[in-house]
Amino acid sequence: MIPLADENPLRHRAWATIALIVICVLTYLAIQPAGRNSFQVTDPRVQWEDLQFSIDWATVPCEIVEGRSLTQAEFDATFDEESTNGSACGISGNTTPINPGKVVWLGLLISMFLHGGVAHLFGNMLYLWVFGNNIEDSRGVLRFLALYLVGGIIADFTHIAVDPTSTVPIVGASGAIAAVMGAYLALYPKVRIKVITPWMGLRKISAGWVLGLWVLQQFAIMGSGSGVSWGAHLGGFVVGVLTGLWWRVRDRRRLATSVLPAPPALATPPVGQATPSYWPTQ
Repeated sequence: MIPLADENPLRHRAWATIALIVICVLTYLAIQPAGRNSFQVTDPRVQWEDLQFSIDWATVPCEIVEGRSLTQAEFDATFDEESTNGSACGISGNTTPINPGKVVWLGLLISMFLHGGVAHLFGNMLYLWVFGNNIEDSRGVLRFLALYLVGGIIADFTHIAVDPTSTVPIVGASGAIAAVMGAYLALYPKVRIKVITPWMGLRKISAGWVLGLWVLQQFAIMGSGSGVSWGAHLGGFVVGVLTGLWWRVRDRRRLATSVLPAPPALATPPVGQATPSYWPTQ
């Protein structure tokens, strides 16, 4: 099921959402090796360069847990074509760090702007636009960006908690976008979303159903070995739902405590004069 648009009109231009999309697209096309060499992605040299780039800049769970760069032994065990081991954290062997100058914690932020391919990038940016522009429009730029960035970082930590010994880089804005989607569900569950599906074609379905099915999909891929970070998706989504519910509670309290202006007082006729016929009398 692919969302195409929603029936939720905007009051303002969603500049922050547009900026995030532009940054992610330019990062992939101008900085990441796979994007810069889009016509040579099957070239082993390009694949190796892209792997090195991801190791140098993206989040690696083992590095966050250990507070250091991957060792040569961990790298070799993970990416050896004959005996791939994606959970090689702490494996014995050559302990020389492959990137001693890497600030591993910075990867939590950088990973949100990296992607594993054109399809990965396009899918994420589509979801970000459909669900992100209304969150920015209703909550403002600062709250929207805070949700996106904090949600993305917590999503990475959720993935790390699920697989702390992983030595495979995490790339993609999916966790941050999942946080935006969770907030959308809390705020606009009944809004109609135009989606396309292989079994029904083009349809309009409520956001509650669209996002509910997306959550079920994440549970379905658990343990499937698909390489999709379902832990990051669910972690970010929960952050978004809780944030959206908090916003709704604050909105209701604000409306409940708002004081309506008192109606203007009626003028009193001068003493000794009769009350005009148009003045209220008892």
